[in-house]
Amino acid sequence: MIWLKYVIIGALFFIFSLLQASFFPYFTIGGAVPSLVFTLYFIIIFFEHPQNRVAGVWTAVIAGIISDMFLAAPFGVSIAAFLIIYLLHAAGSYFLRSGQSRHLVFYFIGMFSVLFLAYRGLLYLTGGFFKFDSGLDTTMVISLAYSLMFAIIGFYVGQKIFSKNVNNQLKLL
Repeated sequence: MIWLKYVIIGALFFIFSLLQASFFPYFTIGGAVPSLVFTLYFIIIFFEHPQNRVAGVWTAVIAGIISDMFLAAPFGVSIAAFLIIYLLHAAGSYFLRSGQSRHLVFYFIGMFSVLFLAYRGLLYLTGGFFKFDSGLDTTMVISLAYSLMFAIIGFYVGQKIFSKNVNNQLKLL
């Protein structure tokens, strides 16, 4: 049944990339569109078990392939960027996550913001090398805020889905 998880994740990435490329351009704020693929990717790696590194790498590859289909860069740029983001997240989680369970949403917002800017910076660096427009300007900050709105909603949904302490018993008293 583990393969079903990756099929569902791939389908979600595809649906989110279609929304990002075809629906949300009609609802831009300051010319910025939310990065739904990055948002979904970050939510998945944020809630994964720290010992399950293979799942994180496969999620990065799936997200990268889907993003590369819609990016005007050579194939593999997004895959490499998502893998680097995954490594940065793993390193940041190793050093920062202990003791953050009480105010996890603030940790989530901080990590999301830093890694979003790193992702866009990586696309900017490769964009200069491969000569495609990566959009590193004021729209990047607006896109961060726009994406963060969806990320916070996704955080609370992900917290319910990936919660380890699920107690479905009705408590009357």
